[in-house]
Amino acid sequence: MAAETKVAQENEDAFRALMAALDESRADSSPTLYSKFDAEEEGSQKTVQVLIKITVPQSQRLPTRDFVVEHIEQRLDRGETFALFVRPGTATKPDKEQLDIVMRYGDPVNQKKPQVIRLIIKPPGGGSGGGAKATAIQEVAQCVYGSIRYTRGKKLECHPEKPEECITLPEIEEALKNVNFGNDKITAEDIDGMTAEWKNTLILGANRIQKEIGGSNWKWLRGGGLDGKGGAIVEAYRRVKKASTPEDNVPANEDKWNPADIWMMQDGMEDDLKKLLDIEGTIDCLNNFLDLAFSKERVNTKSEKVVPNRSLIGISLKKLGEVANWKIMNEPDVPYIKRAENIVFNKVATLNELTSFSGMDVYLCYGTGRFKSFQARNFGGTNSGQWQLELKGQYAAQGKIKGEVMRKLMKKVNSSNPFKSLPPEEVPFNDCKITSSKIDNVVDDLYTLMAKYVKGGKGFSKLKKDQDDMKASIKDTKDASWRFSKLNGLKFLAWLDSLTKGQANRAMKEMYLYASSQTEKSSVHYKLSE
Repeated sequence: MAAETKVAQENEDAFRALMAALDESRADSSPTLYSKFDAEEEGSQKTVQVLIKITVPQSQRLPTRDFVVEHIEQRLDRGETFALFVRPGTATKPDKEQLDIVMRYGDPVNQKKPQVIRLIIKPPGGGSGGGAKATAIQEVAQCVYGSIRYTRGKKLECHPEKPEECITLPEIEEALKNVNFGNDKITAEDIDGMTAEWKNTLILGANRIQKEIGGSNWKWLRGGGLDGKGGAIVEAYRRVKKASTPEDNVPANEDKWNPADIWMMQDGMEDDLKKLLDIEGTIDCLNNFLDLAFSKERVNTKSEKVVPNRSLIGISLKKLGEVANWKIMNEPDVPYIKRAENIVFNKVATLNELTSFSGMDVYLCYGTGRFKSFQARNFGGTNSGQWQLELKGQYAAQGKIKGEVMRKLMKKVNSSNPFKSLPPEEVPFNDCKITSSKIDNVVDDLYTLMAKYVKGGKGFSKLKKDQDDMKASIKDTKDASWRFSKLNGLKFLAWLDSLTKGQANRAMKEMYLYASSQTEKSSVHYKLSE
């Protein structure tokens, strides 16, 4: 610990568990650096009993949070009783770099008034702000750094021993003139004030963009021009979506059609590109246009329109780690199902990631661990049900699919190539409340599924003599959100497990393609990610 701290005796065990997890998460033996530490006195009824903010390099914030969550979950699964469970993120932002250790309820009978230790993981210097403004700054900054990379004509660098290579405020001011960011009030000072960690990420991204795209005379768009709220790109999607029928399979929203965060456009071509976008009337024609505008050479399309090659390129940005991976998404002339040829249902990895009484999540793995999985959980907070599947990455979420949307997707796939069965209907949130007349049925179902799938050594006993204790733990120490999340996750796991191997693999492929904006009717773009 950075300094002597004192917490109420009733919170000490959970606090020490958190400190142990933080110590284990660090690569060196340096102390944990607090930027804030508040602790309530003994007997306090406040929700947040202990509030801790720590400073961690930007690229390590999410990995640190996930390490701490997993460390605590493992201890709880071994039967330790310092807390009920740990909840990562917030109700509205599950990928946010914070967590709550839920120790107990002020009202245990009705499972209300939780008391928690809250950990918030901040970057050095506090970063560039929060929420939508921070995202806008980061995305505009990537445009600015990309523009500077082309202007300099060489790879960007910034090392303490070569300060002359670092990007200057006048360079940022000049590059901002080459970026159309609409009405967002973003200044060069906002970008110059970003943390060193973020600047390294921007340099990494800018160098990779120039290497892969090349060319010259680029104008950058982020929320302005063709990419504006009323711009030709979004209006073209809205127009074809409105005119479509269910058989056209138009993605449900613009982000599932094309999730590009920034666009590169050949300077001087905006009017011509707008005219071409304005006449597209179907999703296929719109995608043909983008295929032609994206590609270096003419691609096979049914369109005879004349579209300048390499004139408009969309790029989806994800948080970077130590490397910048680059991939063409929805590549022209590649059958969409082939884009997921390596995606399969990995039951062994899924069961390895499954916890018992700690996490409410069920990680449905297509690779070897939770960073190659769908995180199935309740994203609705403690008082409502919003069961979703989120495609995970090491540094950022890669896409999301609502439970209801996923079931509709499986029904659509089933119509042409039937599954053995369809996914189960969602168990209602209200059924999982402690006061529900169906609570005992929910507990029984959870016990049966946990007995089937939770591996030994994770705090769940399958012995008949322990059955009542296991059910009591499900009913009395967990809240409605946990039961709702865990039960629906396990029911979906059981569905996948009931299918043939080929069918389970096909289900995972379809979910992966939808969540990552690679549906049959999604459009071409580049993805820059960790």
